[in-house]
Amino acid sequence: MVTELLCINKSVYDKNLTKIKIAGRFIVNMSIFNNVKRQYWTAGGYLEFLKIAVPLIVSTSVGAIQLFINRTFLSLYSQETFAASAPAGISNWAIVTLFLGTLAYVDVFVAQYYGKGEYQEIGPSIWQSVYLALIAAFVILCISFLSENIFMNIGHPYAVACEEVKFFKVLCYGAFPTLSVAALSGFYAGRGKTKVVLLVGVCGVIINIILDVCLIFGYLGFPRLGILGSAWSSNISSTIMFIIYVFMIIAKSNSVYNTRCIKPNFNFMKRLLRYGFPNGVQFFFDMTGFGIFILIVGTLGITELTASNIVLNVNNLIVMPLVGCGMAISIMVGNYLGKNETSLAKISVKSATHIMYAYSVIVIFILILLSNKLFYPFSYGSQVLLMDRVKPMAVNLLKILAIYLIFDTTGIIFASAIKGAGDTVFIMKVLTIFTVIFVIIPTYLIVIVFKFGMYAAWCFMLTYSIALAINFYCRYRSGKWKRMRVIDMNVVDD
Repeated sequence: MVTELLCINKSVYDKNLTKIKIAGRFIVNMSIFNNVKRQYWTAGGYLEFLKIAVPLIVSTSVGAIQLFINRTFLSLYSQETFAASAPAGISNWAIVTLFLGTLAYVDVFVAQYYGKGEYQEIGPSIWQSVYLALIAAFVILCISFLSENIFMNIGHPYAVACEEVKFFKVLCYGAFPTLSVAALSGFYAGRGKTKVVLLVGVCGVIINIILDVCLIFGYLGFPRLGILGSAWSSNISSTIMFIIYVFMIIAKSNSVYNTRCIKPNFNFMKRLLRYGFPNGVQFFFDMTGFGIFILIVGTLGITELTASNIVLNVNNLIVMPLVGCGMAISIMVGNYLGKNETSLAKISVKSATHIMYAYSVIVIFILILLSNKLFYPFSYGSQVLLMDRVKPMAVNLLKILAIYLIFDTTGIIFASAIKGAGDTVFIMKVLTIFTVIFVIIPTYLIVIVFKFGMYAAWCFMLTYSIALAINFYCRYRSGKWKRMRVIDMNVVDD
């Protein structure tokens, strides 16, 4: 009898315990749902972040798709033009980004002016960045005359080096519209009007792709220019985007922002250089590290160079949405700091972190499970060499890239957050030192001196991303950015 009672009690106990566990899981799930719902609707939450970030994500992704298509077209044109496109393109972009990063930082000024309510300062600040773009374009034009000295002496095959010289020169000719577009877009991006940036960017990409087809392959009566056609297509599309922005910005509807005040303001130029130039140096060393890396790896042979080009192409495609998110973080942080609402700036960073990590996890699974499929766009129309020798290398490198992406995402999140406050000098110092320590010197030693090969060089690129992620996260956690501003105002730490 006692045994039967014990069994009945145990059965009742087990049923009740099961009910408690189910109820507990339900409560936990509801709690998670409520937290997500709260984070979605709150100021600085998912909804606000996505409204600003999605157009920037699409805009930067469209640019990456454009570059991806350009290089795919060049891979169909010839092996030499495709092999030359990355070293010459990255080298040009490394130089351009020194100035582009400086000028594009005007969107943080616009964000803080907008948050503070000083609308009349926004228009004049945009034009000062355009004047600086003109000076920068002249410097880049002078650098273009050194292209033969640069590419004929780095050890690449002669046919590839000739294509690199041509591509680099023509891209330098288009520096002014490229830089000006980055500056003018800040008028809209800094105020959170990122849909305009998206529409103009899509317009430019469509024009670029149409011109690519015509000028690379010589369709519709145009000359067959090969790699030169790709460069001129980019320059023409940037020029058209520049013209569109100018007419939009000077419209009467923007008079509240004083957009027709084009008088030079050297004091603002100095301020923009003070905060923006470190941002440009950051961009420069980031791109220079990749540029030198790909130049040194290219000395191993055209097979290694082509495999690395493919992986960098894929990386550029997948990282651009993260870059768009990073721009949104800087804008939101700048805007809320302009309002002296530091707590909302922190919520913005938290919202961005959740969304960006979710994206990265999805991409990592794709890189690991579908690495063979990602190779296909580059295989059509290519020599047997591309399929037989390059494919295994590219597939292995894509798996290394999956690990790299975890830390790259972290670095972008927290670097963008402190950048929105004006902490650009710290970012510049870290990137400058780490690019030399973890990229340039190790790649030279590994490839040129010790002959360890391509995989060892790529592993050091992984340590580079880890080091950056740790440093930017620690800087954000220190909280120094909360007391920083790029405009004159009384700082209130809430």
